[in-house]
Amino acid sequence: MKQNRIATTLITSVLFLAALGSAALVPSPAQARGSAGPEAPAGATTYPVYLPMVARNLFAGESPFGIAMYGGVNAASGLDHMQAAGSRWVTAFLIWNQVEPNAPDSGNHTYNWSSLDTKAAAVQAAGMQLFILVTHNPAWAATYPGGPVNNVADLVAFMTAAVERYDGDGVSDAPGGPRIDYWSLYAEPDNGAEWAAVQGKGYWGHNGAGYADMLAQVSPAIRAANPRAKVLIGGLAYDSFESEGGIFVQSFLGDTLAALNTKPGGAANYIDAVGFHFYPISTARWPGIKEKALEIRGILDQHGVGQLDLTSPEMGYWVDQANGSSLDIQAKTLVKMYVQGLSVGLTQMSWFEVFDAGTGMESHGLFANNDLNQPRPAYHAYATLTAELTGAAYLRPFSGAGVEGYVFRLPTGAEETVVWAIGASARADLPLACGRSVDRLGTLAIVADGSPADADGAANGRIGLNLGSTAVVFVRPC
Repeated sequence: MKQNRIATTLITSVLFLAALGSAALVPSPAQARGSAGPEAPAGATTYPVYLPMVARNLFAGESPFGIAMYGGVNAASGLDHMQAAGSRWVTAFLIWNQVEPNAPDSGNHTYNWSSLDTKAAAVQAAGMQLFILVTHNPAWAATYPGGPVNNVADLVAFMTAAVERYDGDGVSDAPGGPRIDYWSLYAEPDNGAEWAAVQGKGYWGHNGAGYADMLAQVSPAIRAANPRAKVLIGGLAYDSFESEGGIFVQSFLGDTLAALNTKPGGAANYIDAVGFHFYPISTARWPGIKEKALEIRGILDQHGVGQLDLTSPEMGYWVDQANGSSLDIQAKTLVKMYVQGLSVGLTQMSWFEVFDAGTGMESHGLFANNDLNQPRPAYHAYATLTAELTGAAYLRPFSGAGVEGYVFRLPTGAEETVVWAIGASARADLPLACGRSVDRLGTLAIVADGSPADADGAANGRIGLNLGSTAVVFVRPC
């Protein structure tokens, strides 16, 4: 939801890119700068940090790191670069009016799956998973692209055909048998404004009961076609509420869950997770993604489904200086959002997006000027984040004056702390005799207790790291 849209399981195998292979996509951060960079502690020794490419099986519980790709899903749109950066999910559209532009003839539905076949094959070849957002009803089926359909049976037929085609069971499958297990219905369905619905946004905000009725019919059909399939609400905007002059209906999620709870088996019988979008535009209410996630979790708890997964299939932050950001602030914010999301158990998070959707607060892209040869610092930050935390499990917050941080358990059993300054600068003190420190751009330094790189200036069983306003540091024992 952008400003003008308001809109551990085991890794099956890990393949590390050779230095030349990694550099073929983008230069390593150290090579790009040719120095330790502004975030490296004084006296740091730098090394190239080459990015891991992780091959994962296509089941739930895998890496949470994703990317939203609402247009093409191919090398030209950044798929290879995002795979190299450690992304393991792609959030993509299934556009109904492209697949079935014409009304069924005497009850016979005719589908053209070529667009999704191409996307699914590319994602499968990249060893990634698709998170599908179903959107854009055809005009013959509904008044609005994202609103209620005239006859739910048509949507049931469409979803049954889609899920069967991409269930990977060898029967009536797409070429190559690509598998899709995650299905979300309609973009920001909590919208309550007709003008936004005309433009393609969901239009169920004042009709949570109707959305529940639709799910109660579509969800069993999805699961019958693929017992592994997961059905999601969202991504919800859950921001810019009508009561605040916006277009979204704050009660929509609660209304939907309450209506689902009146049906056989209750809400958990029809949905597997709830997705929400996040952009830091309402920081007074939600300083970060974790506060928004906890508020939504509270709504789930109130309706007896607090055990459901939470995801953020679309989140981002702009680079526009006029709106308080910069290239470095975007990079820091990206890491903060993912790390905070991990701390509250978000199971999938997709950055919006590879390229900018526009200017100003639409400038969320990881590459400048729609050019894959111009990675922004946020791209390198994404790659560093995934290299450091893929397979990690959140343990606890990290406490320190003027800093925010989180501690994770790595697959090796070691602990890794991610920490940043809350204000203009701070010092993080960690109880380590020797720390392996990596900044958000991938620069590695070894900081030994009492060495010149130790900011506390003493041999005391701890190391100190000076943090600037845009610094983020990943630290584990040497």
